[in-house]
Amino acid sequence: MRRDTALLFGPALVWTVAAVVGVAATLADEDAWSAATSRGGVVGSADCRRCHPEQHASWHESYHRTMTQSVGTGDAIILAPFSGETLRVAGFVATFSTATSGSPHVSVVRESDAQDVLDADVELTVGTHRYQQYVARIDRGGGSLERWRLPFAWHPQAQRWIHLGGAFLFPDLAEGDTQAYLRHFSRWNDNCVFCHNTEPVPGLREDGTFDTALGEVGIGCEACHGPAEAHLARQSNPLRRLLAPLSDHGDPAITHPGRLEPDRHSEVCGRCHGQRIGKDLAKVLAHGDGFIPGTPLEEVSRPILAEGRLASDPPTARPFAPRFWPDGTPRLSAYEYQGLLLSPCYDEGQGMSCGSCHTMHGAEPSMQLRAGADTDAACVGSCHAVASMDGHGGHDTVGCQDCHMPRVTYGLLQGLISHRITSPDPGALTGRDDMPDACTQCHVDQTRAWASAAMGSLGLQGTAAEPYPESGGSRVERDLVGGDPVQRALAAHALARPEAVGSQARRMQALVDALEDDYPAVRWFGHRGLLVLARDEATRALLLRYDFMADAADRLEAVDELRATLGHSVVSSQPELWQRLLGQRDDVAIAIGE
Repeated sequence: MRRDTALLFGPALVWTVAAVVGVAATLADEDAWSAATSRGGVVGSADCRRCHPEQHASWHESYHRTMTQSVGTGDAIILAPFSGETLRVAGFVATFSTATSGSPHVSVVRESDAQDVLDADVELTVGTHRYQQYVARIDRGGGSLERWRLPFAWHPQAQRWIHLGGAFLFPDLAEGDTQAYLRHFSRWNDNCVFCHNTEPVPGLREDGTFDTALGEVGIGCEACHGPAEAHLARQSNPLRRLLAPLSDHGDPAITHPGRLEPDRHSEVCGRCHGQRIGKDLAKVLAHGDGFIPGTPLEEVSRPILAEGRLASDPPTARPFAPRFWPDGTPRLSAYEYQGLLLSPCYDEGQGMSCGSCHTMHGAEPSMQLRAGADTDAACVGSCHAVASMDGHGGHDTVGCQDCHMPRVTYGLLQGLISHRITSPDPGALTGRDDMPDACTQCHVDQTRAWASAAMGSLGLQGTAAEPYPESGGSRVERDLVGGDPVQRALAAHALARPEAVGSQARRMQALVDALEDDYPAVRWFGHRGLLVLARDEATRALLLRYDFMADAADRLEAVDELRATLGHSVVSSQPELWQRLLGQRDDVAIAIGE
């Protein structure tokens, strides 16, 4: 019996002792639990899938994954047909086709002399959401891996090609001006590569060529969690992996953004969603910025703010000021981090973070919002002790975001919400034409003086409006004619929003004015807005004949017919006001940091 007992329980005892010894040894192994002296290199998102299948699946559905794709892999999502489409802009004809090798191909010819301007195969795609851009290799010799982002994009909503001058707030191109036509022909190696890939190293050589390397094409797991080679090595120990859930801090060899303090968490996002200036530009161009998620972003770069300047600029220069409203609020996309920094809810990193509203592993892949973050629950009952929105501000059909994060940001041919959380105060801007306000971005048929008085009648705090003559159009209508390019684009966007308050007929009349603008992006907003608002087939037929990138003569013929059908806007029906507003326009090209 003793022998049978030993045979029965002996192996179990041996395994138990071995397990206890193994657990004790693993727990005592400082290298298995302490911060790694080196995180090693990037292993790639596919390796993360083995242990984190759910997180990998949610990432795989996101637009981060497809931010950059290699067309040679066979699984790239290519939105454009590349089946012989053409785009004529300013005397240049671009043709988009498929090469005999199967690669997407782009060629450009200048009509005046039949000169070939561009002829290249597409190697990479950038983006799959708002629009998709394309990257081709330009052979300069010397073994340089140099790629260029082509000056075109495919817009999936409109199902058409656009020249990027029509999206980046530049005026119409001069006929046959090759330099202007190629203005948005940007080198990928030291531009797009940074925010659209994982662990990018531009690899600038002393001779000016590039040997660019990527940890992973596109925005993979390690863009937010940091290089995972050391983490993967640790997790190869099954006991270390089994005991990991007992630790409050996980593995310090990898970063879990959700466990970071609000400021460190937001810096993980701010690296790309907040344009910045490298601390040591030469080092960044040669070796990358070296940022490890979870470490202070300020160690490698600083965010661009309204008062920012480059080291080579004179002390009084403010080269980035056009990217911000006069109060410092960003008015272009890719400055969301700066908007957060300026918000009282951020409170120097002790309160709100990007993760308060967004999650990279949720069910909603478009804006990657947390459940409920698109409702007032994001504010009410969580941070703000208000029982409900009932009666707050006298508005029953709008939410917190509409008033406190108004759509005063331009980007990607969209009017986007501001990421600087503020309280409306139109009275403080009365008499000024240099920025929009939340109230009249919605009440598009009203002036700031009206908005200020309305706030007072609703018992809301705000600055009392000074007496100021505002006859001749609403604030948005005046912006549409006399504002700078960002103001005009956002005014056209506001007029077409379903939430806009004002006569539909009056809004459509104003949008026709946008069709005559010298900036293609403004015309885009006007045309798209009219298509949204138009109900009768005759008007829609006229609109479908209009091409926002066509030659002026072709465009204006359609505009004249639309005016005959819809009538003149409040502003354009007053010739003196119309000319005065046109005369005060600040028609400058605004670099949006593409």
